[in-house]
Amino acid sequence: MPDTADIRLTDREAIRELRARYTHYYDDRRLDDFLELFTEDAVLQLGILGPARGREQMRRSLEGPMREAAFAVHFTSDEITEFTGDDEAVGRARFSIHYGRRPNIEGAGTYHDVYRRTEGRWRFASRTMEFFYMGERAHQWPPTPPPQG
Repeated sequence: MPDTADIRLTDREAIRELRARYTHYYDDRRLDDFLELFTEDAVLQLGILGPARGREQMRRSLEGPMREAAFAVHFTSDEITEFTGDDEAVGRARFSIHYGRRPNIEGAGTYHDVYRRTEGRWRFASRTMEFFYMGERAHQWPPTPPPQG
């Protein structure tokens, strides 16, 4: 049987992967995959969008912004995870975001997370964005190049 330290390392890596999938799925507009990262009753608070409770409300809240942006790029760093139980944890991560729109938008801040293991997988039970700043860029991003290959 694995010891507690090995289990915690495995759990910590699964949560790190969860956070990485969040940014990739959002930026790649994979909304169905994105929503699977959350528990059924999760709460997502993304700045001015207001809180979205549950996956269907999240879908309605995110479809427009995902469709309207020419591109989205999220970066996360400085991640902290603290376990509060066998199947629950809390965490924080710094973020930087860039949205290709007219006008372009950028921002940075901290994600405040609650994670819960359900059906054998770690998921977000809640995620809140706390912005240090968010605003329009002074100049436009160059056009997005066509896909390669």
